[in-house]
This record gives sequence, C-alpha cells and structure tokens, in this order.
Amino acid sequence: MNANNETPVLYLNNLKKTGNSVELKLVGTRSNRDAIGACVWLTAGGKKMMRQVEAGSGYASEMMLPLHFGLGKADHVDAVEIRWPSGRVQQLEGQELANMMKGNRQVRIEEGGEPYPQITQK
Repeated sequence: MNANNETPVLYLNNLKKTGNSVELKLVGTRSNRDAIGACVWLTAGGKKMMRQVEAGSGYASEMMLPLHFGLGKADHVDAVEIRWPSGRVQQLEGQELANMMKGNRQVRIEEGGEPYPQITQK
C-alpha cells in the first residue's frame, strides 16, 4: 500500500490453511454466458450455504465470477442446487458428485450439463 509522501507498507497474509474449499465456475447456455444472477445452494458437512453470481457489486472493485464455498473440515460436497437466470433448476447429488467435488477444487458446471473439474488442485 502507498500513501502520498509516505514510505510504502507491505501487508503479508501469513495464515495457515485451516479447511477445505470448492469453487464453482458456472457457464450459462440458455442464460447469459457468465451466469450472472444464478443462485447456488451447496450442502457439505451437514451445512447448507448459498451464493449468488454477481457483477458490478462493490465500489471501484469487482467480485470474482467463480463462487467460493468454504467447506471447513468436510472433504466433499453432498448436494448442489443451481437456479439459473433462465428459470432452469439444476440439482446435483450422489456419489459421483461427491467424488467430483472433493475439497480444494474448481469445478465448471454448464447449464443443463454435468460438472467436470476445470482445475484439479488449487
């Protein structure tokens, strides 16, 4: 960080990794390509979380399009429900989903399609 006429300051985040996470990159086919407006409910480790794909949310900044879910100690995802802007509702669950969405991955999901790993490890 810099301040006018001051010495620059560097902040270092030196925290240890404490849990698992998964990111979902949604790609619309009938909806807009970036899936802006899609809502995702993800269940893992007995907890249900919700995220929405947003654009232009923040002053002088932008949110990432992939949705980030912290899983804590859970090592896989139990269920995902996606409500696309087109109105389509997509539900994913079962052992194949659990294997696909193990912790610390980014998974790409196309509207109406099957999920597949985009990046195997972060």
